[in-house]
Amino acid sequence: MKKAMICLACLALVTAGALNAQQGRGRVRGLVLDEVTGQPIPDVTVRLTMPSLNMQFEPAPVTGKDGTWTANFLRTGLWTLEFDIVGYAPQTISHMVRYDPAATKEVLTVRLRQIQGLVVKATVAAEAKKADKLLQEKKYGEARAILEKIVADNPEAYILYKNIGNTYFNEENYEPAIKSYMMVYEKAPERADVIAALANAYNNLGQTDEAAKWYGKLSVGDVQDIDTAFNAGVCLYNAGGTESAIQYFSKSVQIDPSFADGYYQLGMASVALNKTGEAIEAFKKFLELAPDSPQAPTAQSIMEALTKK
Repeated sequence: MKKAMICLACLALVTAGALNAQQGRGRVRGLVLDEVTGQPIPDVTVRLTMPSLNMQFEPAPVTGKDGTWTANFLRTGLWTLEFDIVGYAPQTISHMVRYDPAATKEVLTVRLRQIQGLVVKATVAAEAKKADKLLQEKKYGEARAILEKIVADNPEAYILYKNIGNTYFNEENYEPAIKSYMMVYEKAPERADVIAALANAYNNLGQTDEAAKWYGKLSVGDVQDIDTAFNAGVCLYNAGGTESAIQYFSKSVQIDPSFADGYYQLGMASVALNKTGEAIEAFKKFLELAPDSPQAPTAQSIMEALTKK
């Protein structure tokens, strides 16, 4: 797995494979609503990335006045979707795209939570949108300059420090990314997306104990994308939080039942807690999905030993 904006290893907003993103036959139709009022939210940017191929769908769809958006000609497979608009807490989910005429008629509904006490000026929203476009174009310094001016002139728009942190994160400059994320966390400690961003930055910085502390602040229910689930599991397992790690590995394979690495790690964590039945089932699934993996002999031998008990 690779580095990522929202989760440690996989959601970097890079576009090396973007030209191939629209060569598939899949389609996603979506609707974005206010979590409380149920009203549609216009102008939400929907970023779609396919971590397995390092691919981003371009241009990123934007919701219309009725809150709807569409992405056509997607490759089939697991995509990460990030929903972002100033004034609402962003949300990241994983979504499996299949070529299925029945499935293409379904509407993926997402509800965003408005950030209380934040009044977004039209000028702020417009400038933030410019910065977002620059970030997608990987012009991180230019995006950061716009965002820093916004928060300097409008301290109430502190949530944009998250975006500033993201510019640093994409440059692999994790210490200033952490400082920026903390500017949001100190005012909104309930923000799961900011907690995940801090955990990922600490992990990429090599401070795994600190990363585990931040992953520990998340709940499994907060996590809807496979990368965050898997990376939280790995970090917590290495820090000795095996029970919590199992929950996250289980979440990762729930999101994507074909995720072989998730089953392997689930098997190893289950062995550590003497959960024999769970370990055997996890390794069995791993071997079905990745029989040629370098870890396959290890999984096979452990499974055979457990079966003989």
